[in-house]
Amino acid sequence: MRDWSRRHTLAALLAAGGSTLPMGWVYAQARKAEAAPLPGDYMGKGLRDRVEALKAEAATTPTGDANYRDRGLLLYDWMNAYAMTGVYLHPEMPSVIAALYSPAFAGNGERQRKNAFSGIDRFIRTLKALEANPKITGTVSARTEGPLTVDSYAQFEQTYTVGEASLSAGGGVVLPNHFYFASEELQTWNPKADNYVTVRASNPAVKIAPDTYPITGMFSSQLGVVEAQRVFFRITEGTLRPGETLTVTYGDRSQGSRGLKLIHISNTALRFPFWVQTSADGLLLTPREATLPVRGGPAAGVRGFGPAVVAVGEPFRLSVRAEDIYRNRASGGAPGWRLMLNGEVIRRLPASGDAITVVEGLTLARPGPHRFEIISEDGRIRGGADPILAETKPVERIYWGETHGHCGFSEGMGLVDDYFNFARDEARLDFCALSEHDIWLDAWEWEEMRRAAIKANRPGEFITYMGYEWTVVSAFGGHHNVIFRDLEKVTPVSAQRHPALPDLYRGLRKAYATKDVIVIPHAHMTADAAQNDPDLEPLVEIVSEHGTFEWLGRRYLASGFQLGFVGASDNHIGHPGYKPRPLGRYYFDGYGGLAAVYAPAKDRHALFDAMKARRTYATNGARILLKAAINGRPMGQVVPKATARVLEGVAHGTAPVESITLVKNGQEIQTLAYDAVTADAHDDIVEIRFASTSEPNQRLVPSRNIRAWEGRIEVTGATIAQASSPQVEALNVFTEWVLPDPLNASAARFRLVTRGDAKSIRLKLAGDISKARIKVLLPNARTPFNAETAVPGAGAPAVLVAKDRVPAQARTSGGEFDDTISVRRIRPAVDMDRAFRFEDTAPPVDGDNYYVRITQADGGQAWSSPAWVGAVKKPAAKT
Repeated sequence: MRDWSRRHTLAALLAAGGSTLPMGWVYAQARKAEAAPLPGDYMGKGLRDRVEALKAEAATTPTGDANYRDRGLLLYDWMNAYAMTGVYLHPEMPSVIAALYSPAFAGNGERQRKNAFSGIDRFIRTLKALEANPKITGTVSARTEGPLTVDSYAQFEQTYTVGEASLSAGGGVVLPNHFYFASEELQTWNPKADNYVTVRASNPAVKIAPDTYPITGMFSSQLGVVEAQRVFFRITEGTLRPGETLTVTYGDRSQGSRGLKLIHISNTALRFPFWVQTSADGLLLTPREATLPVRGGPAAGVRGFGPAVVAVGEPFRLSVRAEDIYRNRASGGAPGWRLMLNGEVIRRLPASGDAITVVEGLTLARPGPHRFEIISEDGRIRGGADPILAETKPVERIYWGETHGHCGFSEGMGLVDDYFNFARDEARLDFCALSEHDIWLDAWEWEEMRRAAIKANRPGEFITYMGYEWTVVSAFGGHHNVIFRDLEKVTPVSAQRHPALPDLYRGLRKAYATKDVIVIPHAHMTADAAQNDPDLEPLVEIVSEHGTFEWLGRRYLASGFQLGFVGASDNHIGHPGYKPRPLGRYYFDGYGGLAAVYAPAKDRHALFDAMKARRTYATNGARILLKAAINGRPMGQVVPKATARVLEGVAHGTAPVESITLVKNGQEIQTLAYDAVTADAHDDIVEIRFASTSEPNQRLVPSRNIRAWEGRIEVTGATIAQASSPQVEALNVFTEWVLPDPLNASAARFRLVTRGDAKSIRLKLAGDISKARIKVLLPNARTPFNAETAVPGAGAPAVLVAKDRVPAQARTSGGEFDDTISVRRIRPAVDMDRAFRFEDTAPPVDGDNYYVRITQADGGQAWSSPAWVGAVKKPAAKT
C-alpha cells in the first residue's frame, strides 16, 4: 500500500491542476512595497515581519479555504525573494502556488483543494528549513563514460551527496521524467531491457527498494496527466547521513541492457531531474541539476545561412553549417566544401574540426534573388542556402527573428546562454527573444535571462529582447508572449496577480509605456480573439512547430481588430529559429515558425518599431522572401478606399512555389496555381492531398490537435510507378511515410500528420490515367473511411470529406470535424521565384482586409500581414 504521506508531497499535489493554471509574478511588486533588505537578510523588514508571522501561524493552523489566498501570495513573495539568494527551488513551486489564484480554483473538487492546501503547507515547511540551513539540500554530480551522442544508447551516473539533512526510511530519490523528452520511460524491473536504472548507496547498511512516485505537471511526461508514476528509490532500512552518497546508474548495462536511449536532438543541458525526499513525511528537496550535454552525430547534410537582403556589391557573410541526419550541428567537424553560385565554384572551404565555417567578403553583382549551393569535396553531401535578395539601394530589409522560444527554465531543455548562442551562431537569426512561461519562472531565473540576453546582444549584428509567456488556459484568455523594447528595468506582469486577459493589459499599461511593450497571442492554447488592446497587441502568431493556425488570425480580423502576422517556433529545446527533424513526440511534427520584419536597419528600436507598426510577415520556418503591397502601400497598413484594389508583389521561395492565394475578409477569393495541368502537359502526376483544420469547434478552448492520416491507397486501371510526399521528404522522414506495397504494384501505404495544414501524396501512374480510379482507405480512424473516385480531368479536383474523429492519440476539443481529401492531376511546380498580381473589382466596403498566402511544394508557407482598405471602425479596447 502506498504511503499516504508521499501521496501528499509537493509533486503529487500538482494533481490540483497547477501546471495548467495561472500564476502571478509578485516579486517585483513585493520589492517595491518592502524596505531594502536588512543587514544580513535577503528581504526587507516589512516582508520579514509578514514571513515570520506566516511561519508561526502555519505551525498551528493548516492552509484552508479561509486563509489560502493571503497565504499563497505571501509565500510567493517569500519564494521569489529567497530565489534571489541563488538557492535552487523546486521547479514546480510557482505553478503549484498558481493553482490557488486561478478563477477556476473555486470549482475544484474537495480532493484537489485539499491537495493544494497541503502543498502550500509543505512549501512553507521547506522554505523555513532552507532558510534556516541552505546546506540541507546536498548536491548532484554526473559522470559519463564519454561524450553523449544523439540517438544512441548510453550509460551514465548521477550521484547525490547528502547535505545536512539525513535520509531515513521512507525517504529516497525520485527520478521524474522531463516533460519534453519523456517518450523514453525509465524502468527498474527488466535488467536486460532498454532504459534500466539502478541505485547504490555508499553506506552498505542502507537498504533501498524500487518503488513509484505520483507526479503531474511538466515532469509527469505529459501536461495534464494526473499522478503519473515515476521511479522512486525508497530507503527501507538504515539512514544516509551527511556526506554519504546515492548513485543512480541510468541505462545500467551490467545485466544485458543496451543502455538508456538518448534523445535525437543535440542539447547543452539534457535534464534528468533528481529529487530527494528526506523521510516518509519529510521535505522534498531539489538539488540543482547536473549538466549533461548531448552532441550531434557525424556530418550527413549541410545548410547555409546568410542575410535575407543585401545591397548590390555589399560584402556579407555566409555561414556554412555541417549537420547530422536530424539537422543538429555535426560532431567530428566538417569535410571540405565547394561553395557554388550559378553553377560555378566561387570558394573552396577546407575541412575543419568545427562544424560551422563563416565565409567572409561575399558580394552579389546583380539585383535579384541568389541561391548558393554547397557540395562536399567528395560529392556525398549536398545542400544549399536560403535565397538572398540583392537590391540596388534597399530602403528596408527583411530580418529573421524568434519571438517565442523556450529552454530549461520552463518545460524545455538547454541553458539560457546557449539558447541565444544557437539563435545567433547556428540559426543566424537577426533578433531573438526568450519567452519562458511565467508559471515556472522565479525571480532569479528572470535575472539569469536578462544577464544572458545582455551578454548575447550584438548591436548591428544580433539583437536580443527580454520576454516571457503569460500562461493561462484558453478560458481566461489563452497564452500570450510579451516582449519588451529594453533589456533593463523590466519584469513580467504575470498571471498570478493578472489571471485574465484584461488584467494583463491593465497591468502592462500601469507598469510600462505602451510603445515599449509588444503582446503576441498564439493559438494552440487558444488566445481570446474577442479581446485586443491595439496599443499593446499589434501582432498575432499564426504558425509554430505545434501546427498552422491561420484561423486565429482570421478570428481577430473578423472581430474587427488590426493585427499583423508572425510565426514563431515555440521551440522547447534551445534551438530557436531552426527546427530539427522530428523523431517521435507526435504533436511536434509541425514545420516550425519564424517572424520576418521589414525594417530600415538591424537596430533594437527599428525592429521593435516595425513590429509595433505591423511591418511583418509569418512563415512556418521556411525563409521565403516575400514583398507585397496593396495599391502601392505596404501590407500591414490601412490604405485609402478605392474602387479597384490591386495587391501585387513577389515571392522568392526555398522550394518551388506551388500556389499564391489572396484572402479577403477571411475568404479565399483568388488563387494562382503553378502546378495546374496545362494542355501541353505529358508528365502529369496524380496528387492526393490530406488537409485538416486546427480550429476548435468552440470558443475559448484549446486548438484542435493533430489529425493523423494512416491507411492505404489502391489504384484500379493503372499501376503505381512511383509514390512520394514532398512535404514528408522536406522534414518528417522519421515520423511520416509513403511506401509502396511490396505485394501489390497498384497499392501504397502511408502515414501523414496535419494540423491546420495539408500533406500530399504524389502518384506517378503507369497506364491510362483517364481510366484509373483511386481508392483511399483509413482503417485506423475512429470511424473507418473508405472512398473511391475516378482520376479527375485537368482543373477538376475530386474532394472527399473525411468526417470522423481523429485517432485516439490525437486529442481534440470534442465533436467531429470535416477534414478533406482531394484528388487531382498536377504538373509539379518548378519555379522558386514568382511575381504575382491580384485585382479585386467588387464594390468596396470600408474596412475590407486582404492578405496573401504563399505555399511551396515542400510544405513551406508564408503569410503577409493583412492590409485594410478604407475607413476602419476600431472596436473599443477591453482593458
